[in-house]
Amino acid sequence: MCGGKDIIEQRTYLKYCNGAETFYSYDPARRRLQNLVVNAKAGTIMDNAYSYDAVSNVLGIKNNAPLPQSGKAGGQMRHSYTYDPLYRLASATGTYKGTDKKAASYTLSMGYDNMHRITSKKQHLSQTGVQFDGTLNAGYDLTYTYGKDAGRKFQLDNVRDINYRTEETPTDSTNINNGHKYTYDANGNLVYINTSRVKKDGKEDEKASEQKYRWDEENRLLAADENGFVSNYWYDADGERTVKTSGENEAIYVNSEFSGGNTGTARFSLYVSPYLVAGQGGKYTKHIYVGSQRIVSKLGDLASYGADPRRIPYAGNEADGLTVDYKAKYNRQLQSIKDNYKAFDQPYNGKDNDDYVNGQGFCCNDGTPEATQARAMARTRAANGNFKPNDDYEKMQFYYHPDHLGSSSYITNLDGEVAQHIEYVPFGEIFIEERNNSWNTPYLFNAKEFDEETGIYYYGARYYEPRLSLWMSTDHMEEKYPDISSYTYCHNNPITLIDPNGMTDYYNLNGKLVRNVDDGKTDRIMLLINSKKDDKVNAAIEQGTFIKVPSNKVVDKMEEAYNLTENTGKEHGFRVGNKGTISTMVSGRETEIGPDEWKPAVSSIVEQGDLVSYDVHTHPKPKYEQGSQTIPFNNMPSETDQMNTVGNQPSVVLGYYFQETRNVNTFGSGQTDVSLHRSICFYNKNGAINSEEIRFSDFKSAVKKINKEQ
Repeated sequence: MCGGKDIIEQRTYLKYCNGAETFYSYDPARRRLQNLVVNAKAGTIMDNAYSYDAVSNVLGIKNNAPLPQSGKAGGQMRHSYTYDPLYRLASATGTYKGTDKKAASYTLSMGYDNMHRITSKKQHLSQTGVQFDGTLNAGYDLTYTYGKDAGRKFQLDNVRDINYRTEETPTDSTNINNGHKYTYDANGNLVYINTSRVKKDGKEDEKASEQKYRWDEENRLLAADENGFVSNYWYDADGERTVKTSGENEAIYVNSEFSGGNTGTARFSLYVSPYLVAGQGGKYTKHIYVGSQRIVSKLGDLASYGADPRRIPYAGNEADGLTVDYKAKYNRQLQSIKDNYKAFDQPYNGKDNDDYVNGQGFCCNDGTPEATQARAMARTRAANGNFKPNDDYEKMQFYYHPDHLGSSSYITNLDGEVAQHIEYVPFGEIFIEERNNSWNTPYLFNAKEFDEETGIYYYGARYYEPRLSLWMSTDHMEEKYPDISSYTYCHNNPITLIDPNGMTDYYNLNGKLVRNVDDGKTDRIMLLINSKKDDKVNAAIEQGTFIKVPSNKVVDKMEEAYNLTENTGKEHGFRVGNKGTISTMVSGRETEIGPDEWKPAVSSIVEQGDLVSYDVHTHPKPKYEQGSQTIPFNNMPSETDQMNTVGNQPSVVLGYYFQETRNVNTFGSGQTDVSLHRSICFYNKNGAINSEEIRFSDFKSAVKKINKEQ
C-alpha cells in the first residue's frame, strides 16, 4: 500500500496491494475534486468527473469508464442534481448503462418547509436486465406530517406512503397505499411505528405491521422489533457498538393465547475493535485503514486453523488471582435479551446454552460425540458461508474503492477483479448492486454499516433511515443548530455534505469548550490545562495531557473518599469500569491500600459486566511544620502507585497541597499563613501527566458544568 499527497495535503494517489490504483485531481483555483480514476486488473472501472455550481454544490457526476466485458460487473453511471435557494437538494436524476444490455434510471423530487423539514419525497427507479431478464419498476411517493405540540414539531406524526414494485408500468392498481404512524419517547428517540394499509376493497387494515425500538439512558438503540424479528445491541463506554444479535421468533397462538414457539439467533456480530469483527461459526473479518478510510477487509475462520472459539473464554477465566464467572456474564447478557422481548411484548422461547459459553464438552479432541458433532457443524457452517480451505484464506482480501462521499462503489478482490459494484440514489438507498457472491461488504453509504435486519445505517452516534432520509434520534449538538430540524440528515444536502460518526469535544479545566473535532467519535475530553489558546490546546493533545470527562457520580464518589480518609486517616479508593460502572469503596488496613484490599473493588466491576478502566485512591493529609523551607504536598503518585497502574485510562490520586503566603508589615516582619486544599493528580506508569496543580474543587465544578451542558 502506498500513496501520495499534494503540497496542501490533499490525496492525489493510492496504490493497493492487489495492483489497483486510484488517482485524484483537483480544481487548481478552489481545490474541489475534479476527477477520480480507479484502474484495476480489467482496466479503468471508475472515471468520475465532477461539476459544481458557484457555491460548490455538486451539480453532476459522470463515470466515463468504458463498459466492462460481458458477464462482468460495472458500467457507466451519470447523476444530475438541482438545489433550492437554501442549497437543499431539490431533484436528482440518474442513468446507468452496463454490459449485456443492462440499463437503469431513477428520478427523485424533494419538498421542504421553512423549518427545513421534509414534506414530500417522490422517487422512481426503473431497471432492465439488472436483477433478472426483464424490467422492474419500483418507487414511492411519501407525504410527511409532523407533531403540533411544543417540543414535537420536528418529530414525524404520520407519513402517507404510496409505493409500488412491478414488472409492468405502474398504475393505481399496482400501488400499495400505506400509512405510517410514529411515536417518540421524551428524549426524542423513535420508539414505535404502526403501519396501516388500504386494501383492494378500499377498507384500511389499521395494524398491518409494527416496528418497535428500545433505547437506553444514553439514547443508544438497545433493540429493534420488526414484526417479531428482534435485534439486540450492546455498546462500550464510548458508545461504540460491540455486539449485534438478531433472532427469529416463531410463535403459535390458539384462540389468541400463546401456545408455543421457538426463538433462535439468526445473525450475530461481535465488534472486537474497529479492526476485527467476528461472526457466526467462528468467521471473522479484519479491517485495515489508512487514516479513517477503510482500505481492505480480510476474511478468516477460526475453525479452519484448529481453534475452537467456544473455549477461548473458558481458557482465560482467571487473571491476577481473580476468577471471572463467564456463566454469570452469559446470564446477564441473556437476561437483557429476555428484557427486550418482554418490552416488545414478544414471547421468548430460546434454549439457554450454558455449556456453549463455558466450553464444557466442546474440547477439540476429547473424543465425545458432542465434540465430534460440534466440529462437523463448524465445517458445515464454514462451507455454507462460502469459506474455503485455509490455504486459500490469504486470497480472501477485498479492497474498497469509494466515491467522494466515502461510499463503497467498487470492491475488488486480491486478483484485482470486481467482486461487488454498488450505485446509490442521493439519500443512501441502493440503486444498483452487482455481486459475485464470494463476499459482500455491509459498509455501504458513507462507508457506514447497513443493518439488513432493520434497513437502517449505523453511524456510531446515531442511526439513519435512508428511505425517510431522517435520523431516528435527535442530534446531540442540536443546540448549536436551533434553526434546523435535529432529525435532518446533512442539512438535506447529501451529495455535498457527509455526517461523520460523531464529534470529539475538548474542554479545559474551567469547563470551557476549546475545540470540537469531526473525528468519527463521540468523546468528551478534558484537557488538564486552564488555557484556551490554540498552542496550549495543541500541546496538551499531542502530549496526552488529558482524560475522558468522568460522570458526576464518579466525582461524588471522589468526594466521599476524601471525607472517609479525613475521618479515619486511612487511604480509601475505588475503581471505575470501561462502561462507567463504579466499584465498592475499599480502604487500607494500615494506611495504604494493598493488593488484597483492592480485590473487592475489582470483583465489583466484573460482577457488573465491566472491566477496570482506572483506579481512584486518596493520600492522607500530610503534616506541615512551621518554617519549613519547602512547600510539602502529597498529591503525587508514589513509585508503588505507578508500578500498579491498571486499566486503559490515567489513574487518580486524591491528595492535598499546602500553600504558604508570607505577610510582611511595614517593619519588615510578619507571619506565614498556610492554607491546605484538596488537590487531584492524574498519572500513568511514567508518573503524573498534569504539569499544573489542580484543585479538586475546581475540577469538580468543571466536570459538573460540562455534564450539565450535555
